Amino acid sequence: MSFTVFLAVLLGAILHASWNTLVKAGGDKLVTTAQIAAGCCVIAIPMLPFAPFPAWESLPFLTGSAVIHIGYLTLIGLLYRKADLSVAYPITRGSAPLLATVLAALFIREFPSPLALAGAILLSSGILWLAADGIRKGGIDRRTLTIALTIACVIALYTLVDGTGGRLSGHSVSYNIWLEFLDGVFFIPAVLVVRGPSLARDILKGWKVGLLGGGAAFASYGIAIWAMTEAPIGLVAAVRESSVFFATLFGAIFLAEKFSRTRYIAAIFVAAGLAALRFG
Repeated sequence: MSFTVFLAVLLGAILHASWNTLVKAGGDKLVTTAQIAAGCCVIAIPMLPFAPFPAWESLPFLTGSAVIHIGYLTLIGLLYRKADLSVAYPITRGSAPLLATVLAALFIREFPSPLALAGAILLSSGILWLAADGIRKGGIDRRTLTIALTIACVIALYTLVDGTGGRLSGHSVSYNIWLEFLDGVFFIPAVLVVRGPSLARDILKGWKVGLLGGGAAFASYGIAIWAMTEAPIGLVAAVRESSVFFATLFGAIFLAEKFSRTRYIAAIFVAAGLAALRFG
């Protein structure tokens, strides 16, 4: 993985942690998630006329990813109702790098180097250590833990789908623009069924959060899809999960969640894993 790709993915990780922080800070988590999805869609719409249409070979992956994201965004809205950001976020992202690496090896025969694999394991260990510390302190209940683990599996799935789709599209930026548009087109009606006509008013009322969070989500995933055309999918997924460290910091700074000595130690594992991935 080149240094440019590495830095870009780190930036994407910060942006990803940022929009998740906005969801956690919101009142109705599902509505806030819908606001951000709408923001992504609004940002994508004016770009569509100028974006090359993705290659036909990538369309099944593009459509499939948009469907998968309905479940992902719904689960995100449920996740933050009863769990700290600094606990729930590490669990959702902690298992995903290894799962994505395994799936990439099984289905597209993409194998990491031993050093890169060690980095993914170190990174995941540090992330899961952060999660374990939060669970021990009562930052998540059993039902929400199940939701978080389910999200980890969904993340690994859409990472593989979009990594492959982005490569087949012939234009990763265009692929992301169409994906963010379709995410909004598919997800907003689904939430409308649950929340009713008042959802439109809530989205308009929270347009600032929608555009801010939508911009962060749009850029974050656009970077990830581009990076997966430049580097192995499993490695990009692993570096992207450094967002856990940033989410833990944001939880401590903006949401008054505790950041203990144990979490600092876990952060060392995250840093060591990132270093191994960078040079693996």
